[in-house]
Amino acid sequence: MNRWHQVALLAKREFTQRATSKPFLITMAVLAIAILSIGPAVNLFTGGEDEATKIGLVGEAPPGFEAELQDQAMLFEMTVETVVYADRSDAETALTEGDVSAVLADGTEIIFHEDSSSRLTALLHSTVDTTVKAQVLSELGVPESEVDSVLAPVPVKVTTLDEADVQEEAKKGAAFFGAIALYISIIMFGQFVAMGTVEEKQNRVVEVVLSRVRPWQVLVGKVIGIGVLGLLQLAILAGAAYTSAQLADLADIDVAAIGLPIIASVFFWFILGYTFYAFLYAAVGSTVSRQEDLQGAIMIPIVLIMPGYILAIVAAENPDGLIPMIGSWLPPWAPFVMPVRIAAGVAQPWEVGVAIVGTMIGAVFLVWVGSRIYAGALLRTSGKVKFREAWRAAVE
Repeated sequence: MNRWHQVALLAKREFTQRATSKPFLITMAVLAIAILSIGPAVNLFTGGEDEATKIGLVGEAPPGFEAELQDQAMLFEMTVETVVYADRSDAETALTEGDVSAVLADGTEIIFHEDSSSRLTALLHSTVDTTVKAQVLSELGVPESEVDSVLAPVPVKVTTLDEADVQEEAKKGAAFFGAIALYISIIMFGQFVAMGTVEEKQNRVVEVVLSRVRPWQVLVGKVIGIGVLGLLQLAILAGAAYTSAQLADLADIDVAAIGLPIIASVFFWFILGYTFYAFLYAAVGSTVSRQEDLQGAIMIPIVLIMPGYILAIVAAENPDGLIPMIGSWLPPWAPFVMPVRIAAGVAQPWEVGVAIVGTMIGAVFLVWVGSRIYAGALLRTSGKVKFREAWRAAVE
């Protein structure tokens, strides 16, 4: 049988064993449902933003107050409704119960329940001021057309030196969450590789397998099988996230233009990052013979991964800073940091090239080192094996 055909069979075995396990299926279902529910939840909690602000009126308001209030509300970019109450106690009760946001009493007093709103205060004060002045000018015999021109607000142009780019912010946010997904996925599936190695040593399955195939075939098959499972999980979760974003009412954001490139980027960097770390996880997993000892062993790759996660957080806030820039070039952390800098639009093409080539070279190096340690330690089924001993055993 062809050696690579044997690798494919080992990969299929690893994929099937992990993919059909109840913990994995339950975790996937819970995560997918949780992500899908985010979009409707966003709509539920933000759906009230466009609802009208209710203002209670009690006593005598200036003539034309309600019409002027609607005109003034447009200037404040608000939608308001008025509710008239027969007496002050009814208005205050409605205010206390949250039926209205503020109460205007006798056209001279603005009442709030607890915290006053400067925006509502300005709106009501401007409306009262305008209607009272209009009434006085009308009583003085000033024609209505001239009253309107006198009281019309002076147009003021508002500009900003730097326009906030909603799309860019969305890209940075999506890339940051993609980096978190990469961090979780690489750790999760790297640990699957390590745990699988220890399980096979404990139950002696590896001895049977090695009677037919070489150690490197077992290792490569394990990494490929679990890696394909990782890609499948990412595809499901990415699909759930994309669908959830489509369900959410994200104004001014092109979900397809942002989401699909980010998803493709996450897949690409997962392949590089997983390949880089999977062989390291396999190597450290092969040096122990019990699951109890595994937690201490896998701290080596976790300690190496952790700075990448921290640098991704820093890059989300300051993508062109010196530290995240350097971190995005280095193989251990490029898969986490570079996607954030690319989404922010600050990564130069040569930087992306350096990150990709460096990570690939680092992955090849770890494949070589990890395979040697794995081969040397795989049949040592008692106690812990030092890296140096495993290396020498592989040479022998």
